[in-house]
Amino acid sequence: MNYWDKKLVREQLDSKITPLKDFASTGLSNIGWIKTIREALGMTSSQLAARAGLSQSRISHIEKAETDGNIKLSTMQNIARSLGMEFVYGFVPKDTLEAMVREQARKIALERMKRLSHTMSLELQELSPKNKESALKDMIDKILIDEPKDFWNQ
Repeated sequence: MNYWDKKLVREQLDSKITPLKDFASTGLSNIGWIKTIREALGMTSSQLAARAGLSQSRISHIEKAETDGNIKLSTMQNIARSLGMEFVYGFVPKDTLEAMVREQARKIALERMKRLSHTMSLELQELSPKNKESALKDMIDKILIDEPKDFWNQ
């Protein structure tokens, strides 16, 4: 996949992820999704256990495991089905995917510019601030299009 294809995919993902940002930033209480939803439905842990084909103590263990961040996705899927729901998980970036990629390209470009500026200053050919900014922008675009294999190594 070339740069333009990846950029289109990032933009499409960004449009789907953006509505989730407010939701993700608010977080959830420290009791976890399972217990929060179960209680909101007015369901006891025994009732959920019966629906899931598990023991009540296993439901308590699952709810604790969720709050500890130590729960399997398959367990979450099973509990979601038992609640009559779909289990969904995902990643929500702090910014956009496109901004993340551009920032990484900017870091690489700044490192390259630092080396280039040092060499040019030794040769008394240093660029003006305006020319440096223009060269940096061009370098970022080139890095994005060339897609170096070590792009995410830094």
